[in-house]
Amino acid sequence: MANTSARDCQPSNGFVHAMRRVYHPLGFSKGYNAVLAFLALGYLFGFTLARLQYLSYNGVFCNANASGGTGAAPGECYYYLQVPFKVGMKLHLFTVIPASLLVVLQFIPVIRHKIILFHRMNGYAIVILSLISNAGTIIITRHAFGGEFATQTWTGAMVILTTIGYIMAWVNIKLLQIDQHRAWMLRTWAWFSTIVTIRIIMIISAQIISTNRNWYTTRPCAQIAFALGQNDTLAAYPQCEGYFNGNAPNLPVVVTVDFSNDNSMELSAALAVPFGAAGWLALLLHTIAIEGYLRLTPKESNRLRQVSYERQLERGMSRPGYAGLTVERFGDAEPFQPQAKIEHEHAEMKQDREERF
Repeated sequence: MANTSARDCQPSNGFVHAMRRVYHPLGFSKGYNAVLAFLALGYLFGFTLARLQYLSYNGVFCNANASGGTGAAPGECYYYLQVPFKVGMKLHLFTVIPASLLVVLQFIPVIRHKIILFHRMNGYAIVILSLISNAGTIIITRHAFGGEFATQTWTGAMVILTTIGYIMAWVNIKLLQIDQHRAWMLRTWAWFSTIVTIRIIMIISAQIISTNRNWYTTRPCAQIAFALGQNDTLAAYPQCEGYFNGNAPNLPVVVTVDFSNDNSMELSAALAVPFGAAGWLALLLHTIAIEGYLRLTPKESNRLRQVSYERQLERGMSRPGYAGLTVERFGDAEPFQPQAKIEHEHAEMKQDREERF
């Protein structure tokens, strides 16, 4: 039997052998777990690296003449250069970008297992940074991508979900319920990562709704003039003449949605109109994906549940295995059976059979 097991553990080909030499040192025991982690973490990590330049707020993010164009959507920095929206956007960018880089390290198994103190300290830093980012998001949501109602409700839902996720993760780890801590941290960062998927959906949607140029929104002349300048603003939107004369400082005008037009305000409108809907769709997709992943990895959950039981037992907790916010405390799930108890029951059954026969 030992020889058969050894053969089963041998890699089937050179590629598998080479890949194991890559992911085993990182703490991954299974190839599929390593692949899923690399895809998910690489998805977020690549997006975050591309946004590092936004830490130069006036030099890149709100500079239309910077290399590659402005970081914000056209006209958005009309608000992001004003207080309090400037404060909100800086709070958001200067905290969520570092948090998104640091969180990659949290999901590397060798760090969790071998450098526990770093894992804890890094986790606290990530939570603090991303909660500050949530506060900044609330400040800017009124004008983010046009401040459409769908965008504001999605933003509010994201702030609530991620904050609740952190609370659940924190309560469970304080009660040594490691399996639930893992589940809630995975959920929380699956929700945070919707900001990547939303970009993909938003750009596709913008191109679709721009096809017939029959979608419209409104923008104030002040914002249009900030993006286009006076001459181009009057050429495209002659209604804004009152704004330049000082007679209608807050006059809004209709802006056509067109992703391919040279008019940057029409491009901005094309991105803004579907943003809220894209956010809700991305949130749905990420929620389905993470809940599916949690249900496809029951062995890891059960292993951590056993570890939780052992640590709670050592700590002298009254309900070892159930100290945290487990489903058994609220639903009708089968009671948790710790491995020690299962082994004891098996030994008793074996002894009983031997005595009878």
